[in-house]
Amino acid sequence: MSKKDGFPSVQYTIIWIGLLIGLGFYASDIIIDVFVFGEGTLIEQILHPTYHEMWMRTCVLLVSVSFAIYVQILLKREHQTSERAKTAERFLNSIVDNIPSMVFIKDAAELRFVHVNHTGEKLLGLTTQELIGKSDSDLFPEAQAEFFTRKDREVLKSGVELKFAQEEIDTAALGRRWLYTRKVPILDDKGQPIYLLGISEDITEAKQAEEEIRRQQRDMAHVMRHSTMGEMASGLAHELNQPLTALTSYCGTAVTLVNSLPSPPPQLGEILERVEEQAHRASQIIQHLRNFLSKGDAHKEPLDLDQVIAGMINFLKPELKNRHVKIEHHPGVPQGFKVMANKVQIEQILVNLALNSLEAIKGSGKPTGNIIVQTRLPVVK
Repeated sequence: MSKKDGFPSVQYTIIWIGLLIGLGFYASDIIIDVFVFGEGTLIEQILHPTYHEMWMRTCVLLVSVSFAIYVQILLKREHQTSERAKTAERFLNSIVDNIPSMVFIKDAAELRFVHVNHTGEKLLGLTTQELIGKSDSDLFPEAQAEFFTRKDREVLKSGVELKFAQEEIDTAALGRRWLYTRKVPILDDKGQPIYLLGISEDITEAKQAEEEIRRQQRDMAHVMRHSTMGEMASGLAHELNQPLTALTSYCGTAVTLVNSLPSPPPQLGEILERVEEQAHRASQIIQHLRNFLSKGDAHKEPLDLDQVIAGMINFLKPELKNRHVKIEHHPGVPQGFKVMANKVQIEQILVNLALNSLEAIKGSGKPTGNIIVQTRLPVVK
């Protein structure tokens, strides 16, 4: 039998040893008969033994050889069994090591790692040799290690599989990850736990995708709310515009009537003019709001940007006043200079920039602030 995985290389070694032992007994019997019992010479005992002596010596020789053969067969069977066990172990380890989830085994007594597959090595950033014999407290922050240990003890105490939908873990190689873990106690013949088997699936990317979907849903809901509010505001602006137009007309008529009186009260005409002015201003603001909320089209027209900015400031004055924020406009474009643009789109951009500035001022923690809007022509090189 050739040498394989430590099995003896000499063919039939045990049988040869048994044969030599049998021959040793054979020779010993001859020597004892000659020198102890004085039964003839060595030549006579070797060449002419009695029938009884021949039978006894042959039996001893056969027993020795037979026993050696039996031992040889037992060793061969043990070797074959050991080889099958090693093959099965290698096959099982190959399967476990190539599972795409982290597989780990801990001893039940001290919860120290006794095996970690290749996926676990990659996830944790440590080799099996570095993990074997270590506990969670040797590898993870205190809070995480205490959490893992507590859950392991729960599994061992329950005696059944437990699932943990989301375990947060800080790894040396990949940073913070989230795992879906199943833990199973491995029991002995008496039903006592001897090992803890864990299978962990990295769900970090999936969790970040479930989060992205929720963020998009929140953004969509926010847009839908704004869209609904915009439609309501547009309808409300349309309804308010009519009474404001009528109010402006009535104020103009009242001013005319007051001025036609022979001696009108001195302040009445001024009050009516102010009412007419504010009604007209409110009408302009509502019309501006309607234009801003309308979907509009891609129509472009010559625009005086400074006039558009002035209208935007007038539109935002109530909001600016409530926030205790001042806005300064520094025109830097020659008078009469116009650009081709869509008015509604430009107004939307300006309002968004102003509202972002208001949020920035609010986030700074300061009670007041200033917004500066400036126009200028680009310098052509």
